[in-house]
Amino acid sequence: MRPEEARVPEGWPPPPHDPRERELALHLDDWQVRVFTGQHAEYFIPRGLWHLQLWHAERRISVLTPSRLTCGHYEAFPIAGWKGRRSRYDALASVVVEAYAIDLPAEHRFRPVELSLVDAIVRSSRESPS
Repeated sequence: MRPEEARVPEGWPPPPHDPRERELALHLDDWQVRVFTGQHAEYFIPRGLWHLQLWHAERRISVLTPSRLTCGHYEAFPIAGWKGRRSRYDALASVVVEAYAIDLPAEHRFRPVELSLVDAIVRSSRESPS
C-alpha cells in the first residue's frame, strides 16, 4: 500500500493496541507515549509483559515496544491490515514511513524514554525484595 492510500482506521484498535487502556506519559513529536498504571502495571511488570505504547492519535497508529507480549519485537498496528513486527526500532520506523508517510520519533530521542520507562522499571522490579 502506498502512503497516500493509507486510511485512518475507524474505531479503536484491538487490545493490546487500544490506547484507552493506558495513561498518557508524555509527547514525542506528534506521538503520545502511553503506559499502563495501577493494577495493570503490577500485573505486567513481573511477567515480562511491560512495554510502552507510541500512539499517533491523528493517524490512529499504535506501536508497542518489545516484551513477551510482542515476542520481543517492536510491533505496529495496523500494518497491511494487521500487525507488523520488527526486531529493531529503525526497521519498524521504515515500515511505518512506507505505510503512512509519517515518522516515528527519532530513535536517539525515543531510546532514553524506553530505557527509563521500561528497562529501568523492569530492572528495579527484579532487584526489589519480594
